[in-house]
Amino acid sequence: MKSVQGALLSSIQLDRNSSVTLYRQLDGAMRRLILSGAVGAKQRLPSSRQLADDLGVSRITVKHVYEQLSDEGYVHSKRGSGTFVAENLEGEKWTRFSKRTKSRHSPRHILSDQCRRITSSKAITRLAETRSFRPGIPALDAFPRKRWNKYCSDVNAGCRDDGFGYGPIGGVPRLKRAIAAHLRDARSVNCDAEQIVITTGAQQAFVLIAFTLLNQGDVVWYEDPGHIAGRDALHMMGAEICPVPIDEEGIDIEYARANYQNPSIMFTTPSHQHPLGTTMSLARRLAILSCAHDLKSWIIEDDYDSEFRYRGRPLPALQALDHLGSVLYVGTFSKSLFPAIRLGYIVVPHDLADVFSVAQNLLGQGASILTQEVVARFMEDGRFADHIRKMRHVYRQRRDVLMQALREYCAGLMTPVPTDVGMHLIVWMNTGLDELVAHQALLEIGIETIPLAIFYQVPAQRGGLVLGFSGTRPEQIPGLVKQMARCLGSLPGK
Repeated sequence: MKSVQGALLSSIQLDRNSSVTLYRQLDGAMRRLILSGAVGAKQRLPSSRQLADDLGVSRITVKHVYEQLSDEGYVHSKRGSGTFVAENLEGEKWTRFSKRTKSRHSPRHILSDQCRRITSSKAITRLAETRSFRPGIPALDAFPRKRWNKYCSDVNAGCRDDGFGYGPIGGVPRLKRAIAAHLRDARSVNCDAEQIVITTGAQQAFVLIAFTLLNQGDVVWYEDPGHIAGRDALHMMGAEICPVPIDEEGIDIEYARANYQNPSIMFTTPSHQHPLGTTMSLARRLAILSCAHDLKSWIIEDDYDSEFRYRGRPLPALQALDHLGSVLYVGTFSKSLFPAIRLGYIVVPHDLADVFSVAQNLLGQGASILTQEVVARFMEDGRFADHIRKMRHVYRQRRDVLMQALREYCAGLMTPVPTDVGMHLIVWMNTGLDELVAHQALLEIGIETIPLAIFYQVPAQRGGLVLGFSGTRPEQIPGLVKQMARCLGSLPGK
């Protein structure tokens, strides 16, 4: 029976300056040696005295490690003979992969088709740190935090025991009533509180719709370019995503009818097409509703930032024209309030309200009851409407400053596209510069754009970037645009 030599175990490196105790370091090192097979079954370990001398640690430390390993079955002791590595640990062994290892998963496991679809998703461009010009970030510097904190404090202080529970499926009735009232007034949506299902954001809403309404292999007509995470969520649920181009009136329904099978779902952002910014014409709105009726299809209307319109009142939602119950209207508070609130909603047809509430409960317990109560009070008191009006003024100013700076400093590099709605704008590349290269170069200097290419399924004819203006202070914008110009001007063209 072979004995483990001191030279092998002396490869254990203990860091006496580490915050991790010597006991924990030695325990972890011994486990790795055994599980990796470096110390094989039936091999005898050095005595506690010998190993303590080799490593320069207390014998008590080594004895405690041996005792712990014995208790867990890694080793066993024989009186008078020593401590030996246990047998039959093959099923526990693991393989160490270096950063250069090509395999992305254990060879013992076969990845599901779903796992492969997930790893191919492009909906991972978001960074944990919020950087300048990131699209979709509201003016957090202008959020009324003191007032918001007062609402939070009041709700927590006055909350009964059931407010700390799971809450009603589908959402808190008080918030659903407040949302319904707001949508009727601001977006002309035809709904009542019973039609609203509270989610943890728009993304959960898309997953919930796909989970509830799609069968494997169902066809979905999807705007191209279009919302990345929504597209991938439907794809993950097994849908066949058919890219439908955008023209000057919105999603091209005639193209879809001529080229694809009948859909179960059509996905559109009619009030402010994401990301191009097109507003769907009335004729096209009526056409898509008629098409949905003829083909017995559902329509997902993503209305994420259309409340921020800088000329005239916000346009009525597509759902406002729907008299046959085809439209599922999705909204979120991530853009109107702040992303960390993790709160959104779906307006569903009456006959789907119960099944959607149950489906939402199956996917997760949903948003915090306390947060829902805070938002409900914020809306009931008129603070939400006040905040939206204030943000329209703030965002209009920031948009104007950004447009002026781009025209002044980046005229030869890119062309900004004017917009009267939303929180971002598109810039087209002028010099043949690769948008992916431009995106990465800007990211390295702290400016976060999104390359337009990743929104497309069919390759785009022209390169561009998406620039968010809502989350960047106006006094910072000119200097940042100058940095952009210097950065992009130093890059080679295609």
